[in-house]
Amino acid sequence: MDNARLDFEKRKNEIENYLAFIVILSEDENTRLKYKKDEGIIEEKISDQLQKILIANGFLLLYNLIEATVRSSIAEIYLEVRDKGITFGELSEKLKKIWIEQSTDSLKEGNFRQDKLNKQVLDIAEAVLKKKTVTLLKEKMDFSGNLDAQKIRELAKKFGFETPRDGRSLATIKEKRNRLAHGEYTFSEIGKDFTVKDLNEFKIETFVFLSDAIDKIEDFIINRRYTVTA
Repeated sequence: MDNARLDFEKRKNEIENYLAFIVILSEDENTRLKYKKDEGIIEEKISDQLQKILIANGFLLLYNLIEATVRSSIAEIYLEVRDKGITFGELSEKLKKIWIEQSTDSLKEGNFRQDKLNKQVLDIAEAVLKKKTVTLLKEKMDFSGNLDAQKIRELAKKFGFETPRDGRSLATIKEKRNRLAHGEYTFSEIGKDFTVKDLNEFKIETFVFLSDAIDKIEDFIINRRYTVTA
């Protein structure tokens, strides 16, 4: 889990730096931005609208952390399966289903010919009978801006690792991020309902929840619960 943890810490640090910056801007209404322009020094008050925009942008950073952490942590399971040379017969029942889903993903209704279906079935049968190492693809993970605590708990049940605790704030983070991403609201419209203190509380809960998720996936890997014999 070294790669997942390293990426998690890197993104956490980005968020900490960002929040430290907007805290400075929000602590004193007399805070000014000072910059050089032409031959003079310009000093401007931080507008209320800019502060709202900066708060709203925090939801994008937090959601980015959520999705990146889940993606990289599950990718660690896939890497472990590959590196240990696990075959289909050795996989846990849950991961067998995931591999079958990935292997037949291209066979969606109206999107294949009979010869393609035949080849896909043959490839799957050959992989199973010849006991080839299973390849699970992180490119097949499609979260589509839909990750919150409940969705992550559903992923935990699907893979077989223990479900992380709490994380109610993740639903708000997902919802605000999606409204921004889809252009339903402006940044200032989203930011007006929250304070920097609110954003910091969202940050703390998100960090705790994701750290717990990483620990549980690491335990899943260490104890080889991705195999049928675990």
